[in-house]
Amino acid sequence: MHRLLLIAFAMTASACVAHDSPGDSPADEPADSPVDEPVDESTGESISAATGPIQINLLFIHGVQNDAGGKSRAHNSLNDLRTAIANDMPSLIANYQASHPGVSIAFAAASANLYTATPSGIHPSDSTNPTLMDDWEVGDPGCTTTRQGDPCTTAYEWRFRLVKEIQRLFPSTARNIVLIGHSTGGRVAFEVASNTGPGGVGTQNWGVQSRIAAVVSINGMIDGLQSSKYNAVGFSDFVATCKNTDVLAGLFGAGVPGNGWCEYAGNVSGVAAANWVGQNKRSRVLISQTSCSPSLWTGNSDGSLPFAAQGSPFSPGVNMTPAAGQTFTVAFGRSYGAFCHSTITSSGDSRHAAAVSAARAQIEDLIFTSATRVDQQGTISTSAAVPFNGSTPTFNVGGACPTGDVALSPHIQVVGVCKHPGFFDGDDHAITNGFTVTSGATSGATCNGTFRWSQIHDSNNSHNATFFWQTRSRPSGGGLLSILPPG
Repeated sequence: MHRLLLIAFAMTASACVAHDSPGDSPADEPADSPVDEPVDESTGESISAATGPIQINLLFIHGVQNDAGGKSRAHNSLNDLRTAIANDMPSLIANYQASHPGVSIAFAAASANLYTATPSGIHPSDSTNPTLMDDWEVGDPGCTTTRQGDPCTTAYEWRFRLVKEIQRLFPSTARNIVLIGHSTGGRVAFEVASNTGPGGVGTQNWGVQSRIAAVVSINGMIDGLQSSKYNAVGFSDFVATCKNTDVLAGLFGAGVPGNGWCEYAGNVSGVAAANWVGQNKRSRVLISQTSCSPSLWTGNSDGSLPFAAQGSPFSPGVNMTPAAGQTFTVAFGRSYGAFCHSTITSSGDSRHAAAVSAARAQIEDLIFTSATRVDQQGTISTSAAVPFNGSTPTFNVGGACPTGDVALSPHIQVVGVCKHPGFFDGDDHAITNGFTVTSGATSGATCNGTFRWSQIHDSNNSHNATFFWQTRSRPSGGGLLSILPPG
């Protein structure tokens, strides 16, 4: 059997700039753009762009950086994760090819730096340094802006520059790109993949959507942090506090975030973008929470982000977490371990190696084994309180699997919150027992099933409840590779 195993670590800027451009404003590559040279792992020599029947191209994207040194080195923030995956790839690819005769795979990886990337050239008149893009607020002088995402704002510049990095690091012939973003990098990856503009999903053609196969977010800043859903420690207005105090110093990198980033983080939500990618491409949303100091939020968080702000309803995985009003809600996504926000990027963190290993395993699972997605999801609340030893009606959820997909077992994931009498009394709790879940037909073509809940924990009271459910599927061939086009 003929096998092609070509491993590269990126493409040169001079030879590999793509011809599609973000929106209608292409920009020439600057001569001094940082170049991530492609390297053949077996020889250490520079090589041309990876070619082969099936390409898999990984692009690692950093989060916010708040000092000059961090910005200049931002592309290195996920180096340990990138190296761990690259080290595994030869054997993973060889094993995959051995079990799929006639299939050849070409792998490449690169790391983006949005602070040194080609800028849009649209900036406030009082902020001409392109590395200060996180300062670009709505209403800055020299700009006509009404919201984050308009040209001349931080949100627009993050999106524009990610596109320029995709074009710089991968040639126009490169496809099957998997964007892997940490923190703000996770949000912007979903936004570019979903053609998100000022008006939301589908309102800005960034010119690279067809080349993106999947998005992975790691402790991603998916939801907007201004939401009343999240309880901040000591204040109620995230954006104002972010702009006007140093309370956030050290939580999102050394120093204080820029005012434009504060607006982007607080007033813009990436939930719709993440949902679009989850439904139309593939995603793996890695979320975490543990005890971190300092922490910006009450309840479960990774110190920098609330647990529930790191995912979206069409991110596979449901986890219960404390919510405002002394109740519980759902955190969507796959909990990959007990890690603080920067554990994955901080080599000095005692849990760093564990975070890298856990994220590596999740990304490799997505590519080779199970490209899981959410087919349907929803929320159901009881219409009447359930007495002790009583049960809810049986709820039927889900439907046929998407074409080419098969159901996972069990077909349904469901969690819930049991509501106790009174308001804000702190007695609500996550449901830990009493669920009866059944899957639909076992043929694999149906992604449905039923569930009911029995109230078996409180003999003295009846209780209402709210349930959060997902039905899930994966390609019939298993991992992302099985559905990627050749060429």
